[in-house]
Amino acid sequence: MRNFVYLLSLPFSLMLGLAASAEELYVTATGEMVSTLDVFQDCDVCPEMIILPMGEFQMGSSVEEANAAKLRFYMNTNSDPSDYKKELRQSFINLGIDPDQPEDALMQYYASGDVIRLKDPQYSVNAFLHEVPPHPVSIDLPIAMGRNEVTREEWAACVKDGGCEQGLEDMNPSAWLACLNDSDCIMTPDDRVRFRLPNGPHATHPRSPMTGITFYEMNDYTAWLNRRIGANVYRVPTEAEWEYAARSGTTTSYAQGDMLSLKQANFMVYRVDFVDGKYVIDYNFGSAKELLPVDDLDAANDWGLRHMSGNASEFTSTCNDGPHRGLATSSQYLIADTDRPDCKRSLKGGFYSGNVELARPARRVPISSDHWSPSIGFRVVRDLAPVQ
Repeated sequence: MRNFVYLLSLPFSLMLGLAASAEELYVTATGEMVSTLDVFQDCDVCPEMIILPMGEFQMGSSVEEANAAKLRFYMNTNSDPSDYKKELRQSFINLGIDPDQPEDALMQYYASGDVIRLKDPQYSVNAFLHEVPPHPVSIDLPIAMGRNEVTREEWAACVKDGGCEQGLEDMNPSAWLACLNDSDCIMTPDDRVRFRLPNGPHATHPRSPMTGITFYEMNDYTAWLNRRIGANVYRVPTEAEWEYAARSGTTTSYAQGDMLSLKQANFMVYRVDFVDGKYVIDYNFGSAKELLPVDDLDAANDWGLRHMSGNASEFTSTCNDGPHRGLATSSQYLIADTDRPDCKRSLKGGFYSGNVELARPARRVPISSDHWSPSIGFRVVRDLAPVQ
């Protein structure tokens, strides 16, 4: 079941954005009056939502910042970056770009539309170049963002109500494989996840993020929320909305600063050593090594949004075909991909078994809409109408 019903409300939402301001008041589905940074729920099984302030932010990274992220990635794992530095310089030279001042020329190369994937340094050398170019974005639509990643208990409510067709039962590995080889067996998100997640105490915790679902199944969930409250206001956030929320008014590498600790986010710390002629990876540095319940850790940013860095990677609705398109407003990002239901989407936020550099708000990964993984979940966004 693929639902894109939220698109029907776009013109109305766009008009609302023109009139909204940080001081606006809004009314929830329960009749509660709320304003900026208030936390609310539209129903007893609906996600907790936080109203974001209106504003502007710098989206993406510069070439310099993307290069620095790659170098930190090597340092974080005790790996030698010397080959990377040589390969990056050569990739710029191959494109006729000055390797010591590549920023402007690389932007012109991407803007030309004559991009050859095999020669493109973002694919061949440094995937962090996917984050360029940096550009200002104005949030011109009033929204509330999910305080947390959608949890397993919130998904279960959708299943119980018939809005989401997948079940919440565990399946052991042998049964999973049998289902995989049986054309009549329908695999559920939990079956997918349970097969590959470690048998930790939080693998199926009701407050852990719901993962193992595709972008289409996420839209089933938001469509169910909309039917539940009788309004087409819930959807998967755009990349611009997600990154704005994750940064929460900051300009540092992470919302918490230029460094991130395991007390603030769930990511993997590991070290690579070369011992007796082979590489040895040590993971024993205190990482959780599994998804954690959304209430765990001191994971809230300045706006109260939790686990925007680490834990589960999160789908956005924005199609990702390469570098940023440089759109100026959140409303432009919202309408840009309404006619592309099957594109690759931007994945954000890093994940519990990933390097800390992947958890920067600027980080983006193109992922097919029908892709699922035990480490990929989502949070929802809600369009708001100011009180007249």
